[in-house]
Amino acid sequence: MKLITGAPGAGKTNRLVAEIRKRLAEGVSPYMILATTFSRQAAREIADRVGSDVPVRTIHGMAYWLIRLARQARGQKVPQVISEDRALSLMERAAKELDVRFIEPRLAMQDMERIRARGGSYNALHPQVQQIIQRYFRILRAENLVDFTGLVEECSRELGDAELREFLKGVYVFVDEGQDINPVTEWPILDVLLGGSKEFVVLASPSQSIYGFRGADWEKLVARFPQDLQTEVMQENHRSTPEIVSAARPLAGPDASGMRSVRRSLGIPVVAVDAINPELEVDYVGRQIAQWIELFRGEGTKVTEIALLTRIHAQQNSLQIALRMRGIPYQIVGSEKDVFLREETQAIVGYLRLTLDPMDDTVLESIVNYPPCGIGTRTRYQLRRDEVMTWDHLIAVLGQPDRYREQVVRRVHLILNLREMFDDLRRKDLPVAHLVSRVIQLSEISSYLNSEGDFAAARALNDLVATSVEFGTLGQFVDYLEGQVDRPRQAMGIQLSTLHASKGREWRAVIIPGFYDGLLPLEGSDLREEQNLAFVGMTRAKDHLVLTMSRSMTTSPLLAGVPLTQVRWP
Repeated sequence: MKLITGAPGAGKTNRLVAEIRKRLAEGVSPYMILATTFSRQAAREIADRVGSDVPVRTIHGMAYWLIRLARQARGQKVPQVISEDRALSLMERAAKELDVRFIEPRLAMQDMERIRARGGSYNALHPQVQQIIQRYFRILRAENLVDFTGLVEECSRELGDAELREFLKGVYVFVDEGQDINPVTEWPILDVLLGGSKEFVVLASPSQSIYGFRGADWEKLVARFPQDLQTEVMQENHRSTPEIVSAARPLAGPDASGMRSVRRSLGIPVVAVDAINPELEVDYVGRQIAQWIELFRGEGTKVTEIALLTRIHAQQNSLQIALRMRGIPYQIVGSEKDVFLREETQAIVGYLRLTLDPMDDTVLESIVNYPPCGIGTRTRYQLRRDEVMTWDHLIAVLGQPDRYREQVVRRVHLILNLREMFDDLRRKDLPVAHLVSRVIQLSEISSYLNSEGDFAAARALNDLVATSVEFGTLGQFVDYLEGQVDRPRQAMGIQLSTLHASKGREWRAVIIPGFYDGLLPLEGSDLREEQNLAFVGMTRAKDHLVLTMSRSMTTSPLLAGVPLTQVRWP
């Protein structure tokens, strides 16, 4: 096993992509490479940059894939992944079936998830809570359901199968964002893969560990690594100016304490603004952003290169008002997207159009790889060359199945089967909402989103179903959806984000308000993780970094020893 740790901006993702491309160039089959990262967005970005058929999944996505392999090999039905809302409704059902009246199902759910994420015994819980949880698990098993946390638990059980472990021998495993791995629930899966792997590489940035509330614990994770671990440290920062790196370095952990910028100085200091009160602090933020916009327009730089980062969502209300007063457009990063701009909505349009016309091959490009199944650019070219994809291209796959990977053949079978099922559905003259709901279910999009933990996207699909009630025919609803999807996008604006949602991103100019005790660090939170969070936020900036605070509040202890240019406002 090899562990590569890197400071922010060191190029860890570039290194990961390069390592995978190197194995492919050496003749390693894409099917023998397993790559995993923390989020769906990161997985898509890595897959796009690799530019091959290597599947890149989240840990939970990999777990569901392994569960499917094991169940299908035994001829068993694959479990359905349920959403957070559905899980809570099952917990409520368990309480009703037991006639438990004094336990709140939501609190029982929180107790259960805490123990599952961090380990421990259910015996410490109230006896009735234990009974509800036991009944909840029995319901899941009886109805062949699995919740989000249960994906990794079920996968760990499936990996007890010697034949499955034998199948996974010799794989090349690449793990991105290793600091975010839960040592209790997620590492056991990776540990099994490690045992039979040809190569196992973990890339991590411990100084950016900010998900302890999800069970991530770097020290506990490292204790589980093998003793013959090989290590490499990447300390060069290619993103930020020397001034920004110097300001952030005192907040870094040991892994990034030697971080150094390889960029030349632009002569722009990191500024800490001390406002008279919180109201004038917000006013300063708007003023500073307006100045950056003016500067960037003169340089031809997009306003999306400006980011406003907050510790908590509640800070954003007054800041949004200040931005609106100055006529500054903004876009919220990491929030629930407009339902019509989501990629799954655009795929659903394709599936619904297929329902209206089973011979419509203009939808194939939008549905052939959604949910993702590894049919990337190279495979699409193999299927259709420079032509437009048609049904004939898919049918040709079935005539020569040995030329294609198993998942490609399986997807082709699924799409052809869906075409027939959708046609049968359309002929039944079902209510529009019922028809849309059934198409979404058969397309397996809901199951995919739940398996990846993207419950916001799953809820967005539910909203689409609810909207379809207002239309008399499926054709009218599809016309409506297509019109909404094709509408011009909102005007671009500065990026408004929480510090957590900013991880993995970068901007030319960053401003972080609220550097006072009780907010950053947040009261009651782990101090080391709050320090990591401030470090993450500061290292998002390339050229400009401004921190703000109010002299009516106690200055954040995180700034002690940080080299800053102090400015009082007004």
